Amino acid sequence: MVLGILVVSLAVLVAVAGLLLVRRLSTLHLREEHNDVAGFIYAALAVAYAVVLGFVLITVWERHEAARVTADREASELAAVYWLANQLPDSDRRQVQERARSYAQVVIDDEWSMLQNGQPSPRAWPLMDQLRQSLQDFEPSTAAEEEVYAHGLSQVDELADARRLRLLDANNHVPTILWVVLLAGGVITVSFTYLFGLKNTWVHTVMVVALTVLLTSILFTIYTLDNPFAGDSRVSPDAFELDLQRFEGSVGNYSNAP
Repeated sequence: MVLGILVVSLAVLVAVAGLLLVRRLSTLHLREEHNDVAGFIYAALAVAYAVVLGFVLITVWERHEAARVTADREASELAAVYWLANQLPDSDRRQVQERARSYAQVVIDDEWSMLQNGQPSPRAWPLMDQLRQSLQDFEPSTAAEEEVYAHGLSQVDELADARRLRLLDANNHVPTILWVVLLAGGVITVSFTYLFGLKNTWVHTVMVVALTVLLTSILFTIYTLDNPFAGDSRVSPDAFELDLQRFEGSVGNYSNAP
């Protein structure tokens, strides 16, 4: 939030300085002569930029929400594997559930802070593989155990898929070329307003400030949402923390169910 205020304030100062410089270097009569033509061109320019800006904002917001859904899905699949293990023999159940708890703990304590840089925890994938191996090593002896075995492997695969998607979400960003278009478009849109001939400097300044605040706020929002695991609006590991609370509460009481 503080960074956003600083960025918007700096952009406003630069925009106002540019306006005052243009008004000093050009005459009011010269700017008034081209108001009609400038207004027509500016309308087309503003519409084109607004479409691009709105599209990118909606896209990054949807991607941010998709990352939240993916993280919740991963935690849900982990909980499903944990509770499914209650149907296994004691030794297999303890091994599966212990590794599920360890995975949740590593994701919360280690990996989540690394996601803001797009990095996975070097401890998480081995735990995932160990969890899968625990189920693969189980040898079912009854039809019911065979069903649990097949269901368990399927759920671990779903868990691994959700994890891969979460890691991809952490590395999926707005392309650099699109950032160039957004920033250049914002500068041009604001700068173009300098060419209008308004007699009252304060009115002109207020208009420029309002436009600059709006555009800079939207651009900063896009920047913030572009990384769903960083910033004030980051996706939190709440679902994994809830899982871990349930897991810890079930220790020594394996009859607990979700």
